[in-house]
This record gives sequence, C-alpha cells and structure tokens, in this order.
Amino acid sequence: MVAVADMLTKLDQQKVLVVGLARSGIAAAKVLAKAGARVTGTDRQDSCAGSDELEALGVELALGGDRVDQLADTDLLVLSPGVPLSAALPEAARQQGIAVLGELEFAQRMITQQRPLPMIAVTGTNGKSTTAALSAHILRQSGRQVFLGGNIGLPLSELLLGDWAQTDLSVVEVSSFQLEHLASPKGFVPSVAIWMNLTPDHLDRHGDMLAYGQTKRRLFAGQGAADTCVFFADDDLVAQHLQGLAGTRRGFGRSEQELSPGGVLIEDRILRVLGGQTSLGLHNERLAGEHNAENAAAAVAATLAAGATLAEIQQGLDSYAGLPHRLEPVGQCGGVRFINDSKGTNVDATAKSLTSFAAPLLLIAGGRGKGTGYRKLRPLVSKHVRHLILIGEEADHLQRDLAGCAEIHRAVSMEAAVCQAHSLAAAGEVVLLSPACASFDMFRDYAHRGQSFAEAVGALEENP
Repeated sequence: MVAVADMLTKLDQQKVLVVGLARSGIAAAKVLAKAGARVTGTDRQDSCAGSDELEALGVELALGGDRVDQLADTDLLVLSPGVPLSAALPEAARQQGIAVLGELEFAQRMITQQRPLPMIAVTGTNGKSTTAALSAHILRQSGRQVFLGGNIGLPLSELLLGDWAQTDLSVVEVSSFQLEHLASPKGFVPSVAIWMNLTPDHLDRHGDMLAYGQTKRRLFAGQGAADTCVFFADDDLVAQHLQGLAGTRRGFGRSEQELSPGGVLIEDRILRVLGGQTSLGLHNERLAGEHNAENAAAAVAATLAAGATLAEIQQGLDSYAGLPHRLEPVGQCGGVRFINDSKGTNVDATAKSLTSFAAPLLLIAGGRGKGTGYRKLRPLVSKHVRHLILIGEEADHLQRDLAGCAEIHRAVSMEAAVCQAHSLAAAGEVVLLSPACASFDMFRDYAHRGQSFAEAVGALEENP
C-alpha cells in the first residue's frame, strides 16, 4: 500500500471516496477535486446541500446509502467526523488495506505539505468552543491572522480553499469523533494542544470512560518537547491520561501545588501566571461563571505559549464578545431574562451553566440522550431551578432522574416550552435553555435548537 504522505503529494493519480457529505465532507471533497483526484462522495441521506458545486468540480455523488462495492479501485477514504470507524465502509476499507483518514488529519497533512503553520488545538468534554474562540480572539487582537475552525464553524479543509498566504496560525476545536479517525500520531501534531476536562459524554459511541479518555489522548501523542501541552490540572482523569507524553506541560487550575512555572492559577476572578508577579483580571461579563474562568485560564496559557504578550491577552479578555448558544442572552420579557445555552449538550455542561446565575431559574432541558443519566444534576437543580420544562426523547429519563428536585412540566415543542416557562416565571427570574442532551431528535443541530429558542423568545417580545 502506498504511504499516505506519498499519496497526498500526487492526488491526481488517486481515486478517493469521501464518506459523509456534511460540512467537513463537502470541504474535503472540494480540496481533493481541485487537487485533481477522482472523487466520489457518498452519504446515507438522499440529498446534499453542496451537490451542484461538487458536481461542477467533477465529484461523482452516490447518495442514499453506503455500499461496499463503492470501494472498488479506491486508493483512499476520507471520513466526516460523524462516521464511526465501525461503519461498513471504513471497516471494509481497512480490511482491504485501503488508507482511511479523517477530514481533520487529511486537511492538516495537506496544509503541512505546503508550509508549516502553527496550530492551537483544543479538546475536552466541555469548554472547547469558548476556549478556541477566545484564544483566536486574543491572537487576532495582537495583530495575527488566525483561522478558527475544526469542530467549531469551518472545517479545517476550508482553509485550503481560500487564500491563506497571510495566515499566521490556526486555532482548531477537536472532538473525540475527529480524534478517533487519526491514522497516525504524527499526522496531526499541534504546536499547542489543550485538554479542558474529561467527564461522561458520547459513551454511546466510545463505550466507556477509559476508551473515551484514550481517544482524547491521541491529540497529544505526537507532540515532542518543543510542543506545549496545556491541561486542567484539577482533573485527575486528564492528568492520568497525560502520563508518559512528551509535550512541555502548562497546567491551569485552582491548586497552586499542582502547577509549575508557566501555569495559570485561578483565584476567583483573577488569573495568576506562575513564575512571576503577573495577574490578569476577568472583568468581562461574557466570561462569567467558574467554567469560564477555566476556559480563560486555558486560553491564557495557550496564547502565552503562542507568543502573545500579557498586555495583548488582557485586551483580548476584556473585549471578547462571546459565542452564540453559550450562555447567550437572547431577550427579556416582563422582567424575565431568556438565556440560550443550547451548546449545553451534556450533563456537565448544564451543571456548569446552572451555577452561573444568582437569580432563580426555569430550566428547559431534553433532547436525544447520550447514555449518561441525569442524577448528577439533582443537587444543582434542587438549589437553582424552580420549574423544569422537559422536551424531546429524554423527557421520561430526565423526569425519572430529577423527580422531586423542581416542579416538572412537559412541552411538545420549543415554542410551547418557551411560552410555558414565561407563564410560570416571575420578574427577575431567568429562563435557561441548557438541554443536557444532543439536539438531533427535534433539530438539525444545537445551533438550530438555539435559533428556535431565540425565535420563540422574539415572538413573546412582540406579543407579551
């Protein structure tokens, strides 16, 4: 079998099958087609949003199902993150000796072929998107040209489709699904890699916490002493999984004895960089809550390693505008505030969001479950939530696990949930959408769910 590195230098001689035609697969197919490969794109759905553009580039589309006979004469498979390695096509490809790459590793290998581009890569169960976006914002504030993508926004392959001659570095959010696809530790080596935390999530795909953690660890496996490993020192599971790795460590957390010089100590709303007398303040309301202090500390450690000055970092912390669907204020009606935290797609994300408000909460939760259960939320719901409005497939499980913690209601749609919450809320209270579940039972993705919540709040404001 031809080595993957050699294969990517002569794509005009290769037949490539792209499996999964969501954003990542579409971007990879475009890159491959423009490089001269003979590309077929396949998806279980019977339609593809970018079909016209792909066909114009010469990509053959095979929609409506995966068939093993599509592997005939194929040299390389490129996978979208949503396609597990256990699926029929990648499993058959590996049995036949066909190279299999995830879109993320494919893109990074293609970038590296053209020129070295420093990368900050962020993984973990929660906080990835905020940490990645905040890191990119800080570096942009310092005058650098930064690409932000991966599991947040644009696939990394999109960088190759534009003019990136002036790009100084990339900041990439990396999911466990993407890390599962790495063919080689040396195929994806970030100069700075961040591990935010490790709590139960995606166990329906990875099986158990050990396998989930080992998958996350793959982000760091190719790093050497010249690369930086930023990690949450307060998370024992993260620390255990990082044993034996070669990257230079910069921890962040609340226990000074667990940190070395260059680490970042969280002292309430102050971040202290160890090894000097330097402190940074968290004055920005969009970085409220203990979880955002952790996100900010990780971004500080990473951007310091990437060459930002402390003055540039403070300016970035102060001017960060936040991300949509992460504790995002979307409206107010009758003195009731509505907060969109649709990115709270697992129990630990929702737990952190529940501690971010002093006012009593009305929580809208539910969606598609991930096999983790919800009993961990009981003390927080009992303390912070007055009414719990449940939607989606997991409503029965949520009601079972949280019975007695708050008054529980059911709603058949997002609009109905918002209307019911508003009718139950008193002035000064907060209606929080933080579902603790995936969105795919009722919505395209978490962004669609958050948009539906915001639209329902907008309708309330027009007709209070």
